[in-house]
Amino acid sequence: MDLGDKIKSARTQKGITQKELAEITGLTERTIQRIENHEVEPSVYSLNKISEILSFDFQTEKMRIMKRRNQIIYTVMIVWTIALAFNLFFTEFSFDNRWWEIVIWFMTLVFVVTGQIYIPYRRRK
Repeated sequence: MDLGDKIKSARTQKGITQKELAEITGLTERTIQRIENHEVEPSVYSLNKISEILSFDFQTEKMRIMKRRNQIIYTVMIVWTIALAFNLFFTEFSFDNRWWEIVIWFMTLVFVVTGQIYIPYRRRK
């Protein structure tokens, strides 16, 4: 269950409509709709306001979801590194023809380490 689903579930359990939640938190109804429909990732401010009203720590939940996403990225990077190392050491590797593999791997590694690559918030179709 994603963050938007958890917010919607907590809101409906309390018997609060999106409009009521928006009025109480000072957010717009459209913001609540966009969060619940996975169109945007909620800001810290929005999560704190929603958490106060719905009595649930959505900030901790957001961190848990982000940690899971990072684990996926790091796993993919490790697998890609092992595949590249295997390719370099155990197959005939011609740098002239396949230099781009190393460049792409290196650039991806730099982007992952600096935090420039992340799994974007899932959009519901």
